[in-house]
Amino acid sequence: MILPAGENLYLVTSDNFTFCNSLLIEDEERGIIETGTEKHLIEKLAPSSMQTVWYTHHHFDHVRHNEYFPGAHISIHELDYPPLTGFELFFHYNSFDLWDELMPGIDYEEASIQAGLSKEEVVRSWHIDNTFKGEERVSFGKTEMEILHTPGHSAGHCSFWFPRQELLFSGDICLTRVGPWYGEVYASPDEMIRSIDHLIELKPTYIATSHIPQVCNNPVERLQEYRDRIFKREERIYYQLKKQPYDLHSLAQLGLIYKAHPIPFVLFWEKLILLKHLARLQKEGLVEKEENGYYRA
Repeated sequence: MILPAGENLYLVTSDNFTFCNSLLIEDEERGIIETGTEKHLIEKLAPSSMQTVWYTHHHFDHVRHNEYFPGAHISIHELDYPPLTGFELFFHYNSFDLWDELMPGIDYEEASIQAGLSKEEVVRSWHIDNTFKGEERVSFGKTEMEILHTPGHSAGHCSFWFPRQELLFSGDICLTRVGPWYGEVYASPDEMIRSIDHLIELKPTYIATSHIPQVCNNPVERLQEYRDRIFKREERIYYQLKKQPYDLHSLAQLGLIYKAHPIPFVLFWEKLILLKHLARLQKEGLVEKEENGYYRA
């Protein structure tokens, strides 16, 4: 579906979680943020005439269909460029090199297929022309765009602010019921909190994200609630460890991050996010890890 999102802006929405929304800019220059929406929608956007492509970050559901924009100048934050240069770095940045340790007895290849991660699509060359640092301003004609570095979901995650339309495209600060997500090796709940606070300070009138199929008009309240989930998760973890010690695998079975684990990847992400919170709690002196691998409050 293609929805108006402000003057010269259109939100291209996807209902499949292995794809993402895109934001189309139709001005003197044609541009798009994210190419990961579904193929039949990409084809409607005349990708061969797109002049610029911008990515919020490197994750596959955002950069897939990159090959449909051969004539566009394609940009991503410099910290998220490395995983698009080869499979080994892609594997590391997404923490897949921890799979065997965190998911004993579960085959990664089979789990990937179940999650919609086709190896044929992932193991390929990505067309990237330029990297940026964030805080740049871009003009498409009447439409002005500001690039905001908002790490936490990934090291180079960015959001895009359109001051004329008072619209914020916040990428995978996604406001979905299952977020926030900070499971990869270079992700950080601390940076996620700071990034959300930065976006709240903008006081945008409208917000669109990479995974909600609508433009929302109460962004400050939604961002505040989304940020506070991080603290609530940590409270749940600490409460459980106050009752008894757990190792990572048994703690993950409690569903403190995700209520259910319908596919192995969701359990994998639960464990990765738990590790981030356990590290925070250890740093604060509230939790310690015993020699047997159990965590105790």
